[in-house]
Amino acid sequence: MKNLFLLSLLLGADLCSAEVFKCRSADGSVVYGQQPCPPGSQPLEMSSHPFSVIEQNDGGQAAKRYREQLRQWSDKQDKSRQADAKFERRERAAQRKKWLAEREHCRRLDAKRASLDASLRGGQPLREAERAKARLAKVEDQMLDRACHLYKED
Repeated sequence: MKNLFLLSLLLGADLCSAEVFKCRSADGSVVYGQQPCPPGSQPLEMSSHPFSVIEQNDGGQAAKRYREQLRQWSDKQDKSRQADAKFERRERAAQRKKWLAEREHCRRLDAKRASLDASLRGGQPLREAERAKARLAKVEDQMLDRACHLYKED
């Protein structure tokens, strides 16, 4: 059974083979196809590497051009990555600066709240105590609006 399968594979491979033709068209470009060269184009000899897209008779110029294009593309990609990294560093620095400013503002509000709280415990006249309570409520609202609980240090 195995032998029959292998034999059918070998025979099938022979039936599936394809012939490739290499032609130089009237405008000078090289064209590969499965059918013979059309009229007006010149048949070319296939090299030992039939699927090479780089001409062997150009003295390596095509390979040099390809390497140069590849190097230029790689340099462009590197510059793009560097620019992206620089942008991300600047963005992180700006966010850090904003975070530090917000933390400092929350510290000042916390100090103001502590001062008002201490003044309320100090036994003030009723009118001043009411004013201090209103100011304390305003400071606490500002602290809530700015989410100052996120900036507290343990």
